[in-house]
Amino acid sequence: MEGNHFTFTWKISCFNELVARHPNGSFFYSERFWSPRGQSVKSSDINAINEQNNSYNNTGYLWRLKLFPNGVDKISNDFISLYLESIQTHYEKQNNITGRHTKFQLSLYRDLNIPTTKQRPILVIDRHTLETKFEFNGVKADYGFARIVPLREIFPNDTEVDLIVRAQIFEDAITSGEGSSSMDINNVSLMSFERYFGVDRFCDVEFVFDCGSSMKAHRVILTARSTYFEKMLEGEWLEGHMKTISIKDMPFDAFRCIVHHLYTGKLEEGLTFELLREIYSKADMLSLEHLGRMAAKRIIRLMNHENWDQILMLGWKYYDDRLKDAGQDFAVKHWNVIKDTDNMKQVLASGHVDRIVELVLQSFFTPNNRIGQE
Repeated sequence: MEGNHFTFTWKISCFNELVARHPNGSFFYSERFWSPRGQSVKSSDINAINEQNNSYNNTGYLWRLKLFPNGVDKISNDFISLYLESIQTHYEKQNNITGRHTKFQLSLYRDLNIPTTKQRPILVIDRHTLETKFEFNGVKADYGFARIVPLREIFPNDTEVDLIVRAQIFEDAITSGEGSSSMDINNVSLMSFERYFGVDRFCDVEFVFDCGSSMKAHRVILTARSTYFEKMLEGEWLEGHMKTISIKDMPFDAFRCIVHHLYTGKLEEGLTFELLREIYSKADMLSLEHLGRMAAKRIIRLMNHENWDQILMLGWKYYDDRLKDAGQDFAVKHWNVIKDTDNMKQVLASGHVDRIVELVLQSFFTPNNRIGQE
């Protein structure tokens, strides 16, 4: 504990090798670490906590860092993606605490790993303080930066680099969410925007679609919630100077749901599988990670014999282990039913040879009491 914040330092040796081994979308975790709950707990006490016996779970908060060496998605390729992830403790689970409102800061340092010199690690990036509500239901368990720093800034030359990641958690800003509330802290400010969705008053931009539909919106809200719209509407693109913008690469229904999310922080109920799939792919394109997680969760809930292959291949396409694992588990569980279907033929024709082999091998080496169960 230093002042009013707790610092965790994670050193990643030979970071060059990890970048070479991890493709875009692949990640790894730091060790788990604890930050104090309340001023009475010393940092040395927290470091000595034994997670297995949970003896100090009521005095600390449990975390880990999640790092994508080559970016979390295709848009973030050639960048490092870095997130702080909350882990629900035994104490929080027992007391039905569903999240934490937390303020934190992430920093990256480059250490050239030259034994003969006494050069101190070089600060590469020190991002401004973030504040959010972490949730334990998987929707908002982690928060950070999809593009915290370009890889070229980590490797100025061919010298081997150790990467040092530092997370500072401001202890006096942590509050726990009691009861069943799972509202994202960002939505506190969004609640004042929700009443403006679909209302023409103060709108200063209109989007039109080939289908003949159109919708109006407020530039300030869109740019505040999305870097994509910030670039579009603040002058970097030609559309920034237009009051009416034509949308060519997105269906109206998907666009409307995305804009609704930017106003409210929510994903509308009752959406079809096809629309959720479209929203998921567009959320990836627009770097709307929270929306992508919400859409993926809904997609998995709607999985059946007619669409499991689409979910599996969607996971392959976007390197999303949630969708991939859900589709693969469904295929293995129902193997005897789906192995000769057109859906399976679509999977086999996809060209993902290594992944198809993985799927087939898993189906054969799964205990017989699982294969064929309905």
